[in-house]
Amino acid sequence: MAKKKCLSLCLITKNDDKYLSNCLQNMKDVVDEIIIVDRGSRDLTIDIARQLGASVYQIEWENDYSKAKNFCLNQAQGRWILFLQANEIISTQQLKGLHQLLENPNVEGYLLYIDNLSPNYRITSPVQSLRLIRNRKEYQYKYKAFERIPDELLSNIKDAGIRIVQQGDLDWSGDFDQLTLLLEEDLKKYPEDSYLQYMYGIELLNQQRFGEGIKYFQKARQNVNFDYLFAPHLYKCLSWALISLERLEDALDVLEEGIKTFPFYTDFLVLRGELNKRFQQYGEAIHDLEKSLKIREKSNSMVPEPEINISIIFETLGDIHEEVFNYRQALIYYQRAYELNKGNQKILYKIGNVIKKGNFTETLTKLLQEVMEQNNLQQLMVIMDILFRQREYNKVLAHLENLESLLGKGEQTESIKASCYMMLGELEKAELSFASILKESLFYSHMLLQRIEGYWFHGQWQKAGQLLKEIDEALSIENSIKALYHLLHRLLTEKEPQYIHLEEQEYEIVSTLMENFLWLGKVKKAQFLIPLLLQREKEENYIKLAVLWAEQNDYQTIEKFFWQISNKQKQLEFKQKVIEQLLCTEQIETARKVISLGDIQPLGPLEYVVWSQGFIKKLKEMIEKINQTIALQTPAKPSKALAAFYQYFGLDKNAMNESPLDLSALELTCSKIHGEIGGFYRKAKKKQEAFSAYLRALQWEPLDNLAQEKLKEMFHESPTQFYGFLEEKGWLLEGIWFQHKQEFINYILGVIDFRNQQFEKASASFHKIGEDETSYPIALAYIISSLWLMGKEAEAERWLKEQGGSFEVGSQFLSICKSYALDRLNEGHQQFPYSELIRVEKEKIRMG
Repeated sequence: MAKKKCLSLCLITKNDDKYLSNCLQNMKDVVDEIIIVDRGSRDLTIDIARQLGASVYQIEWENDYSKAKNFCLNQAQGRWILFLQANEIISTQQLKGLHQLLENPNVEGYLLYIDNLSPNYRITSPVQSLRLIRNRKEYQYKYKAFERIPDELLSNIKDAGIRIVQQGDLDWSGDFDQLTLLLEEDLKKYPEDSYLQYMYGIELLNQQRFGEGIKYFQKARQNVNFDYLFAPHLYKCLSWALISLERLEDALDVLEEGIKTFPFYTDFLVLRGELNKRFQQYGEAIHDLEKSLKIREKSNSMVPEPEINISIIFETLGDIHEEVFNYRQALIYYQRAYELNKGNQKILYKIGNVIKKGNFTETLTKLLQEVMEQNNLQQLMVIMDILFRQREYNKVLAHLENLESLLGKGEQTESIKASCYMMLGELEKAELSFASILKESLFYSHMLLQRIEGYWFHGQWQKAGQLLKEIDEALSIENSIKALYHLLHRLLTEKEPQYIHLEEQEYEIVSTLMENFLWLGKVKKAQFLIPLLLQREKEENYIKLAVLWAEQNDYQTIEKFFWQISNKQKQLEFKQKVIEQLLCTEQIETARKVISLGDIQPLGPLEYVVWSQGFIKKLKEMIEKINQTIALQTPAKPSKALAAFYQYFGLDKNAMNESPLDLSALELTCSKIHGEIGGFYRKAKKKQEAFSAYLRALQWEPLDNLAQEKLKEMFHESPTQFYGFLEEKGWLLEGIWFQHKQEFINYILGVIDFRNQQFEKASASFHKIGEDETSYPIALAYIISSLWLMGKEAEAERWLKEQGGSFEVGSQFLSICKSYALDRLNEGHQQFPYSELIRVEKEKIRMG
């Protein structure tokens, strides 16, 4: 008895002789039989099929793909059937896992996703990826076009983990037109069919007829069964169409429903993340994208699988973090994206960009070393270009030998040398490299223009003028470029210019020229170019130019560019990018001026950082002005009894090994121990015990920021209860700061009001502490801080001066004001938890 065949390969063909041989050769050793159903080929398709052992059936074409496929099913003898098109293949490596899939008794069909190499991308349905199915009589295709086995018949579908490579230079336009006509016939017959409505919506989407497509997707959405294979993709297509028409709120509603209905289809989270990015809801965008990654990392059986590649999610996260100035986090995500897609040079340039912004030079050096070890010419060329753009000319020259070993020594590498030497001012070496480039070379015209620029940079105007005559004779240089260089020469030599409107290429030349002049310190020459750059009304360009002038701290030029922008959103972007650059060089006053330009606009984390840097700078200037020396205080260390009490609360940590008393607890301060005990009691919901512990923490260290904040929170929760607790008799004071109960109560009430920014009320409580009390220096520091924060700076300065050589009051005043700044920054961090800028600013204050 003959063994039953396992796998049948089925193809429907017509005039496919160009690719059929490759397809069948690719599959013939994997399948048990090949069935070709031909619908009227006039080329060598049938001959090729028979030569390669296929069973060929020539049918009369009735414009019905389901009939053709069902005919295949009736002829196939295998237990499983694989459908391919003539221009499709599967890699040898992936074919090795094919037969293992066929042994799973719980699966009825597999999705094989398609990698389409065609530049003309078309949206397709996951239904079209259902290529591998069991051979059962009840499995019959339906519809003339975009044929499908109904989900009610075929379930238990899994992802095969195998991808089909579709060679894409075939002209399918005629077939698509025919498919659309057939689809319209099916719709007339089944007008309420959700699958046909969805497929027609996709065809309209591919034609960019978004409004019409939305109508069909909406109809399909009303009728669809959520268990259908295509249901998640339907929701995604609808959201795409809405986004394309800028109906963003409607798209968000669809995505919300999609996330709720299909929680493992992570494309919804990615698209919502993109929308939140557009809404500048960066925290929400980051949360959505990171959540999508976590879901993808887990093994889940979502069918169909999400289409958006993980590398794209990483790249998008990098884009968001870069946009909000989180350069370290942006670098991490760009690197992850690059690891998954090393052929993407765009990501490599993004890595280079954030390395420059974040000053992560070691990362670029490491990346360069890896590329050199791999001898990857394309990546090495990109990194050398990044180094050149970042003006690391000496590094480019140092590594040029590695490039020459891959590329060969010639005019291309000599032109790189010439450009580096020119920017470094080594004109003789630059001329030697220029001399090796022949006039007939493709590089000659470009280098001729660079030589002129080099002479401009270094003030050799006569030599530049001579070369201008040479470019007039160069046939390979466009007349518009020749005219531009003549105009620039007149402009830079301070002759009366005639300004012109710049095209894109011309604008890039002039803006790069200005940037080079600024880098070389030739600010006046750079200013000559500004009127010319203002001739091109492109607001994005003005932002980039203003950032360059922010490096020079030139407010007048920054303001000039700002008023060229009318779009409010672009004005906001202008402020954010310029202010971020100004903060890098601590130009706080200029940053404040930029904030005040135009309308008042929310600047997000930047507002907090600008305020903080200005506040701390002013504070330090005042301390220096009155010659106050800041003395550091040593916190009190705990007794062994207190350390043992602290250990008691940590018994659960040491119970397993019965450790003796951990003397490292003695490294903690008294305040720290009482604060942690307070946290323990608060977690146990023992409010009075927690309150008592925080009070003791402040008795040992009155400026303990954490204990102060916890007391403020507990007062806010139950003010009457804790007022009563403070007035109770019988509790003893600890530490050296407070001798009397009422003195301590006045201090605590003052601290709580101060932290609630009720500075006058706080000052009144601190004034109740007499000069003869041991806590008076701290109370006085709070009084001065209250004056300072209420804007009474001269009065605060006078009070501080009156203390003469009192290091204690000056130190405490600075500490109180720094804590206030940290509290403000903590508010910002709660509002913008993703902000690296705020985190770094907080760290600077703590360390300073």
